[in-house]
Amino acid sequence: MVTARTRSRIVAPLASVGMLPLLVYALRPGVVGVLVALSAAGLAHAYTLGLDRMYLDAVPEELRGRAMTLLSTGLMTLQGAGMALAGLASEFWPVHLVVAGSGVLGTAVVLLLLAELRAAAEPVRGPKRETGLTAK
Repeated sequence: MVTARTRSRIVAPLASVGMLPLLVYALRPGVVGVLVALSAAGLAHAYTLGLDRMYLDAVPEELRGRAMTLLSTGLMTLQGAGMALAGLASEFWPVHLVVAGSGVLGTAVVLLLLAELRAAAEPVRGPKRETGLTAK
């Protein structure tokens, strides 16, 4: 429903705010509040549409199938590890605080990754330093 340009432009904003609706859990909302928060977080997950395209554009065409398989496998593995860690945290803290804390932690990680991505994309200013080996 959106153009390729729009999909690439919404990646950073939606990824940045995607987990913020989970902060509602700190208020111990009822069923309606939880449904609204989870719906908002789910809609923000649309950032992956642009992210997938960026990923595919960075991979040679002959390796795209393997690359997407690796991406999916890694994503599912990390999601499973996140759920296991959340379950472990829920053994020590109330669930509503664990979910809200996941929103804070996830948002912080995304913002750090976006800052790192922007820093890597900026042109290097000043004299260029060569640190690798050179041929004589």
